[in-house]
Amino acid sequence: MPSDYDYIILYRSLVEKKFLLGAGGARLKQRELEYLGQLIEERSRVKLSISTLKRLWRRDLNQLPHPSTLDALVSVLDFKDWQDFKKQYAGGIHDQGSVTRKAKLLIRPIPVAVIGGALILISAFIVLQGFNKKENEVVVSGEVSFTADKTVTFGVPNTVKFHYDVSGVEADSFFIQQSWNPRDKVRIDPTRNYYSAIYFTPGFHFARIMANDSILKFVNVHIRTDDWLPLVKYDIRDQKHMYLDAKSIRSGGIIRITTDILHRANVDMSKDFFLRYYNIRDFEGITSDNFDLETKLKCDRLTFDGRSSTIPCPYMEIMLITEQNVFFIPVTSMGCVSELELLIGEVYKDGKDHDLSAFGTDPFEWQTLRIKNENRHTTIFLNGSLAHELQYNNHFGKVKGIIYTFTGPGSVEYLRFKDRDGKLVYGDEFE
Repeated sequence: MPSDYDYIILYRSLVEKKFLLGAGGARLKQRELEYLGQLIEERSRVKLSISTLKRLWRRDLNQLPHPSTLDALVSVLDFKDWQDFKKQYAGGIHDQGSVTRKAKLLIRPIPVAVIGGALILISAFIVLQGFNKKENEVVVSGEVSFTADKTVTFGVPNTVKFHYDVSGVEADSFFIQQSWNPRDKVRIDPTRNYYSAIYFTPGFHFARIMANDSILKFVNVHIRTDDWLPLVKYDIRDQKHMYLDAKSIRSGGIIRITTDILHRANVDMSKDFFLRYYNIRDFEGITSDNFDLETKLKCDRLTFDGRSSTIPCPYMEIMLITEQNVFFIPVTSMGCVSELELLIGEVYKDGKDHDLSAFGTDPFEWQTLRIKNENRHTTIFLNGSLAHELQYNNHFGKVKGIIYTFTGPGSVEYLRFKDRDGKLVYGDEFE
């Protein structure tokens, strides 16, 4: 009887084939893992860390992922869960009785024909190679060009003009995807050379041009703000949002959103919503490896029609946008810490299986949050007390933006951003 490890080898092969990852069996690159993680999150609503995906592709995999992780993984292959995936291929995979588990895991997942003599049989072979191979094949015989130019230096909405040339590529279909989000993918005409798209949210985006499911080329699109830009969303994943009056958010040495500002933006305050403050810029002298950030923030109670809103789990978060990744540090009430998620570098921690209770406090009171990063060793303090400490390995380039997120309205009293030498590179006291 085949083991779950056999099915993982099959899963890796199917994913590599479907999304053209791994360059013929090579270990997946960081960018490929990020892309796969984004697809998984979009399909399953589950965010898997890059380190989790890296472990899955290791040759010496010695521990199965959590069942919920396995369910999320197979969502990109259009299976409802891991058991459904195993049921589909139960007749096309068998255990190699004379081969030890360790030896099987050392076998590269492709080409299919050499996996343990016949690890993946006819049913998997049909999926991997396909009787319709020519329909899905991507042939690149010439140079691919792909560039992006903004029409507005700062702010949103911002139209970006893409110029491309895919005349040297043979494929069934071509797309431009504005960012990591697959919902931003649109079909393009390969016989043309121009496409434009509107970016409604600031950030450091990776636009990509694609043939079938294959990424041909990336281009950076840095949609900057010239100050703090406040937005409201009813669903944090939604691309639709409402712009608030940025000129009215500074008051008494803090930035905050008043009921009047929300009214003027036609925000339905009877609904739950998320508030975000964006500051997207080039933070000169600040890299993701070394920085010292301190800020003071709190959630605000919203009074609507004479009553105060009650959010079961009030939440606030600071997010750093880097050239290669995002970092985010959350704060919530003590009773809700199980729902927290922390990401620093490639290290992701979920409050369900990691103790993040040090980030539990009263979000409606002022909280001082400090993130000190020295050579990828990160120490996080909440109100002067050590909340968390970790080490990560990868370099993610320069810092390109900061985003505050609140469930409902929220305030920030100051932000101080220092480089590795303790020099203040960017600060805002909101005077």
